Amino acid sequence: MGQRSQIYIRIADNYNEQPKLFAKYFQWNFAERMISRARYGMEYIKDNAEYLASDTIKEKINKIFDINFDMKDVALSTDILKEWIESSSRYYELEEVNHYIFYAQDNNDGKLFIDVDKNGNIKYCLTDYDMKILSPKKYMDWDFENWENSEYLDKEDVEICKKNIEYIKQNAKQMTQEELQEFMDFDYSKQIIEMAEKLKIPIKAKDTANHIIVQNQDEIDICE
Repeated sequence: MGQRSQIYIRIADNYNEQPKLFAKYFQWNFAERMISRARYGMEYIKDNAEYLASDTIKEKINKIFDINFDMKDVALSTDILKEWIESSSRYYELEEVNHYIFYAQDNNDGKLFIDVDKNGNIKYCLTDYDMKILSPKKYMDWDFENWENSEYLDKEDVEICKKNIEYIKQNAKQMTQEELQEFMDFDYSKQIIEMAEKLKIPIKAKDTANHIIVQNQDEIDICE
């Protein structure tokens, strides 16, 4: 089963109308590993803040969250957006994609949200699997009971985790509940449609008359 968790990264820039979302599913990411990924991901974003308009930099930011620099390890995450397009878009309409992205993923080790504005400022939050916002310390207490005195985490690793928590607190602002809700309610359909077009996969969406329109086909199908 693994230690299932998700990381969501949204990046805005001065040249694109809409921010870009990366949604990552991990089979083995939890506790101090999540904290480590948050810390080093934020550091990379800050170091590259002036280049956020670059698609290459956006992709590197996405990939950097797969790396656990403290453990010198890489966890291969799944692209949730691509997964929806490839396996679920035939059954569900585009209007349902946000629920799939944020609420329908198996989770037992919480979620990390990273929101980067056009100037490279970072807002973040960690949550439990019920979407309750937790500070980094409270996240650790929730996901790894008695972690500061655990036989499974040596003193050096405990100190590293504490330093990572302090870095997060000093270099990013924790989201409010309203900001988290806006992140999850945002309309990402334009990005999804563009991804589906590149993959040459038709997806279903409703038009203003509430008809079902099959996107990305040579002939558009419309039905009541």
